[in-house]
Amino acid sequence: MSNLTIINEDLPDFLQTAGVSALTKQLAGKTGVKRIVPKNGIFRKTVGGEEMGKVKGNLDVIIVNASPAVGRIFYAKAWTPDAEPTAPDCFSNDGRTPDTGAENPQSERCDTCQQNIKGSGMGNSKSCRYSRRIAMVLKEDFGTSLEGEVYQMNLASKSLFGEGAGENTHTFENYSKYLSNNGKSLDYVVTQISFNEENDNQSVLFTPTGYINKAQYAVTSEVAKKPDVLKMVVMTPYQADMAGKQAKLEAPKTAAPKAESPIEEPIKRPAKSEPKPTVKKDLDSVVKAWSDED
Repeated sequence: MSNLTIINEDLPDFLQTAGVSALTKQLAGKTGVKRIVPKNGIFRKTVGGEEMGKVKGNLDVIIVNASPAVGRIFYAKAWTPDAEPTAPDCFSNDGRTPDTGAENPQSERCDTCQQNIKGSGMGNSKSCRYSRRIAMVLKEDFGTSLEGEVYQMNLASKSLFGEGAGENTHTFENYSKYLSNNGKSLDYVVTQISFNEENDNQSVLFTPTGYINKAQYAVTSEVAKKPDVLKMVVMTPYQADMAGKQAKLEAPKTAAPKAESPIEEPIKRPAKSEPKPTVKKDLDSVVKAWSDED
């Protein structure tokens, strides 16, 4: 993943493990969960739901965390390629009972749920699907600026159960049991993830290739404790709804202009009546009035 060519020259030695600078992170903002999506024989690296790179061939990783149990997820509507991500109607992190955050729980228990019956989905499948999340670092990132970056991968039913390919290559549930039964630890080995050719490259298989070294252990043992890494393997309604996609940035909404009052047609005001002029009395009239009062 890290061999994506952006600048056509080698990274200087003093920057090999410097990581992404604080300035770059500040400008990039919150980018969302980093995921590796296996699809049609290609491992696609996505950040915030946007594809940032892809790798053909096998992937060497160190698994640092995994969901404690195989979960369940159910959508009432059939999936279509052009559909917008939506929250599942029902889901479970422990595979036993619906999560308290499930929008439309289908049953009180997963084992007695009508969506857990063969034939409830397409063909002879079940409508409610198995799901497990793992968190991992890439072997090729060590010694580079991406050292310690953790990626999430969602494993569906065919990557969890079923037959493997050879003595050391297994589906995930059998792989973890295989290591444990042989006294090995999942997070202490380098795991090669490959596509299952017997399933048209729609699922993946897991193979141990060797132990991790001291430098790798120092990194993986620390990142495994980080709160965001612990959250990576827990499904929430928001994560299922967004599928890691960032909310689209929209132009700020402007307040709707207030409706203006209709302008009334001006009414001509009546002219003010002018005071009647006082008629001046002549001197003879005034003198006569005085004399009459006596």
